[in-house]
Amino acid sequence: MLAVFSGQSGKAQALDPPAMQCLQVQTNGNVVISWIPTTDPFGSFLQYNIYAAPFIDAPYTLIGTVGAINATFFIDTSGAGGVDFVYYYVTTEYDDGSTAVQSAGSDTTSTIYLTAVPSSLPQGYAALDWNMPFDGNFVPPTGTEYKVWMEYPAGNWNIIQTLPYAVTFWNYEISYCNEALNFKIEMIYPGYCNYISNIAGDIFQDVLPPAIPVVTSVSIDHTTNDAIISWEQNPSGDTDGYIVYQCTDPGLDILDTVQGITNTQFIDYLAATTLGPVCYLLAATDTCLSGFPPSPNTSPTSSTCNCSVFLPSIAYGICDDFIQFNWTAYTGWEDGVESYIIHHAFFTGTPPPPGSIVFTPLDTIPGTELSFTHLSISYDGYNVYYIEAVGAVNNYRAQSNIQAVSTPYPVPPDYVYLASASVTNPNEITVNLEIDPTVTEHYFTLEKFDTEGGYWDDVITESATNMASLDIIDTYPTTDVFSYQYRVITENICADVVDTTNLGISILMQGFASPSQLKNILTWSNYGNWENGVQAYKIHRRIGLTGPDVVVAIVSPLVNTYEDDVATLLYTDGKFCYTIEAVENPSTLLNISHSAFSNEVCVSQEPKIWIPTAFVVDGFNSTFKPIISFADFEKYEMTIFNRWGDVVYTTFDINAPWDGTMNGKLVQEGEYAYFISVEDGKGRAYEQAGHVFMLTARDR
Repeated sequence: MLAVFSGQSGKAQALDPPAMQCLQVQTNGNVVISWIPTTDPFGSFLQYNIYAAPFIDAPYTLIGTVGAINATFFIDTSGAGGVDFVYYYVTTEYDDGSTAVQSAGSDTTSTIYLTAVPSSLPQGYAALDWNMPFDGNFVPPTGTEYKVWMEYPAGNWNIIQTLPYAVTFWNYEISYCNEALNFKIEMIYPGYCNYISNIAGDIFQDVLPPAIPVVTSVSIDHTTNDAIISWEQNPSGDTDGYIVYQCTDPGLDILDTVQGITNTQFIDYLAATTLGPVCYLLAATDTCLSGFPPSPNTSPTSSTCNCSVFLPSIAYGICDDFIQFNWTAYTGWEDGVESYIIHHAFFTGTPPPPGSIVFTPLDTIPGTELSFTHLSISYDGYNVYYIEAVGAVNNYRAQSNIQAVSTPYPVPPDYVYLASASVTNPNEITVNLEIDPTVTEHYFTLEKFDTEGGYWDDVITESATNMASLDIIDTYPTTDVFSYQYRVITENICADVVDTTNLGISILMQGFASPSQLKNILTWSNYGNWENGVQAYKIHRRIGLTGPDVVVAIVSPLVNTYEDDVATLLYTDGKFCYTIEAVENPSTLLNISHSAFSNEVCVSQEPKIWIPTAFVVDGFNSTFKPIISFADFEKYEMTIFNRWGDVVYTTFDINAPWDGTMNGKLVQEGEYAYFISVEDGKGRAYEQAGHVFMLTARDR
């Protein structure tokens, strides 16, 4: 600060100089010097004196005065502020009672002088240079900073940069081809008015290429399988368009040019996205021509191609309960991939259009991993996937192609019904299944309950494909002693149990003959477990070894005994074989009725033999013949002896009685011995011996 003094008489109190506020250069170079007025309690103020100098240490020249104490500014009309910086200070002149006296000078400050010229190194910039308005010892208040203004187009001023107080040089990148640009500096001075520099300008030409475009993603359109390349709008304001390159091995092929700085997407309709990753790079061009011959300024490309995530076809084994797949990494982001999101959808039936599939995020894994195992998959349809890459810093997103994998599962039968458990042969039970036919093979395991151990034993496993009925035979039961409880476990080819049938409980029948009553007594256990229970029991009877099977009675399902009266069947061999047939109430499931048969029980009535004690040749009873019932007449024998033990007559035919002759001649009247032998239905022999009197009325 420079102060100017004159002699003081001491007759009045001295006045202070005004407080300097700011210097503002007008467009014509004139300078507005602003201050805060001083105070004058004694009315001694005369005027403000304004001094200027080209340098801080140069002699100062009085350039003007202001006679009003409340005045706050003075305009230096010399235009000096437009050609260089100028230093100013202001004093207060007052009357001390005897003479005019000047106060000390205010703070000394300079205008901000700005130069703006094309930069020679590097080219393509406006080099802006200006001075500080205070000397180096000045400590600016907090918030003091520079605003750089630019006029373009004419009459339109905009702030293009903000810089700290200590910075007095800045290069502005030119983005106009050949334009006159003007600049000025405004210093924000908290607590005071703002300093404004002169206006400096020149003709500037853009010789620099735009910035390298930043590709944000290469994604695959799920509806069309086209590749969509997206990028950030180029920060270089003069960008005219973008050149899209496809990365090939070993170089680059130009695909197309996208015009307009705000157009930031390109669709490659010919991209082979189903064959592998597709890769791209971008360059930016501006509107200016430079070089020889002149051509648009064109940026280089990034050094790394942006390549899409490619999800190859996915394999699946029919019995797997998981799907495993991998993919190629996304490349091109400067900070790499932060994570991959696995997206999943499932559908059955006809595949919907790809664009209409609704996906849900399945999992998120680190960006260093390129494989995933999907557990607990859905079956009998299509599991569909795509991979989404997420950028590490800018949260860029890029989606892969879609892959669908069919996950068939062996279609289980709609039903497996244990229709019957029947005794089909001694020590053999056949379990019949009604099955919903399926085109895939299934395995049916017959299990028998161990009543002593309390667990199910596997008996045998049969397989079936497209079969509506299946018989499974247990060849090891003791059918005349026990009733057996069965079930069938159905497994598919993946060894998964898909069905357990209802129970089948075989019928155990027991029986015995009651000779005194001429009845056969039968008892049996209940059959179980049909869906709607037993409708009735039928009693089947067969007489002898070759007799026809006849239903002799039908009884309620609540009845488990039957007495068969065989008194009218005396002339059979006495062997009666029975089976019980359980008849099902038609099932709700199949609406048909099944039957289940018990073991066969054969009983024999003991033979009954009635023998006469005498007969009269040519009389009423003229021959000797026993009356026999419930016997096997194929095993019949009768022999007649005389008193000396000679055989008089022998026959094996029940219908051939003794007529009292021997070798065709009538024997003498008298007592003869007989021996009769016959077998019952079970082959047990019955014998009887005795004497018979033969009488005659014939003359010999």
